[in-house]
Amino acid sequence: MIQDLVSAPNEGGYRQLAFPQRVQDLCASGQVTGMTRAASVEEVLKLVGIARQTMPGLADDSVVLKILAHNPELVQLAGRADTDTPAFLAYLPLNAAGLRAIVRGELNSSDPDVELICTKGEAPAAIYIWLVFAPRKFVSILRALDLYLGRLAPRGCPLFAQAANAASAALFSRMGFRAVMDSHAEAPEKLLVLASLDGSLAMSASQAKPEKPKLDVRVARTMDDLLKSFSVRSATYVAEQLCPFDEEFDGNDFCATHLIGEIDGEPAGSIRVRFFSDFVKIERLAVRREYRQSRLAFRLVRAALAHASRKGYRRAYGHSRTDLTRFWGIFGFKPLEGRSPFMFSDVEYVELQADLVAAIDSIAIGVDPYVIIRPEGAWDTPGPLDRSALRSTVRSAA
Repeated sequence: MIQDLVSAPNEGGYRQLAFPQRVQDLCASGQVTGMTRAASVEEVLKLVGIARQTMPGLADDSVVLKILAHNPELVQLAGRADTDTPAFLAYLPLNAAGLRAIVRGELNSSDPDVELICTKGEAPAAIYIWLVFAPRKFVSILRALDLYLGRLAPRGCPLFAQAANAASAALFSRMGFRAVMDSHAEAPEKLLVLASLDGSLAMSASQAKPEKPKLDVRVARTMDDLLKSFSVRSATYVAEQLCPFDEEFDGNDFCATHLIGEIDGEPAGSIRVRFFSDFVKIERLAVRREYRQSRLAFRLVRAALAHASRKGYRRAYGHSRTDLTRFWGIFGFKPLEGRSPFMFSDVEYVELQADLVAAIDSIAIGVDPYVIIRPEGAWDTPGPLDRSALRSTVRSAA
C-alpha cells in the first residue's frame, strides 16, 4: 500500500510541501523569474545534447522522442534555448500504475514505459523529476518548478527525484526531500520524495499497516554466509529447476564475491559477482520461492551493481533467460547487438550488458590505505587492521 505517499488536497500546489523556509522565500520572491514553456522537439534534442556534455548517461534521443510523442509538455524551458547555458527541467507525470512502479523500483528511468506516464491534460498521481539542467540558474528553475508543477497538480501529489551524486543528494536534502526507503522498504535506495508540511509520510493510526519484513543485503564474508548462499541456490536451481549439482556449483564460487539477502534474519536470496579486466559479471541471482513476492531480487541486483561501481567498474555483463530480459532492463541492461541466444543447463539465455555510473568515492590507488584493507564492501567502517594501528601507537607511547 502506498496511500501514505499521497499528500492531502490543497490549492497551493508544491508550495504547501515541506520546502525549508529559505527555499520558500526564494520561490515567493518577486525578483525571481518563474515562467516556463514547453520546449519544441528540436529544442529538446538540442538541450539534451548540451546536458550530455556534463551529464553522460542520459536517455537516448530515441527514448526522448518516444516520451515526447506520448506527452509533448514533459520538457519545460526556463528562458531562452539559444543561450550558452539554457535552463530546463524534464519531468514524468505518473499515473496510479506509475506511482506504484516508482515506489517498488520498477520504473526504468533510462527508458520509461509510456503506459505509466500521463498524457497531456491528465492529472498525475505523482511527478518524477527526470532531469534538471540549470547551470548558474538554479534559483530561476526552482521558482519555475514551484509554479509550473503547482499548476500541473494544484491538489498536490508526491514529488519524486533521484540524486545522481553526493552533491545533488545534499542539495535535495536541503530542499526537504528524504529517502522513500524510510517508509517503504521496497523502494530504490536513491529514490527521494518531498514530504508534506508536517515532514511525515506516515499513515494515520486508522490506516496503519502491519510491520514490514526486514530486508537485509550484505557481502558474504563468513563460511556461514557462504553456506546460506549455497542453500538458497540449491533450493532454487537444483531442487526447482533440476539443475545438476556440478553445473550450478561450477568451480567459480571461491573466486567471486557473493551477496546474501535475508528477510527477518532468514536467508532468502543470493547473487554472485565475478570481476574481469574491465567489466563485472552479475550471475546466480536466486530468491527462494516463498520470498518472491518481496522486493529482495531488486535489492540484490542494485547492491551488486553498487558494489561493482564502488570498485571502479563501469560495465556489467550477464546472461538472462529470454523471458526475463525486461526485469534486467530495469537496471539498464540491454541485449548485446549481433549476438544469438545460447543454451546451457537446458535453458535458453541471451547476453546482456549495462553501463555503470562510476561512484564518486570509488576505490583506487591513492585512497587512504586503510580503506583498501578493510573487509570487502565495508570500506567506510574501520576494520581490524585500523584497530591494529591504534594498538601499535599505544605500545610506542608506552
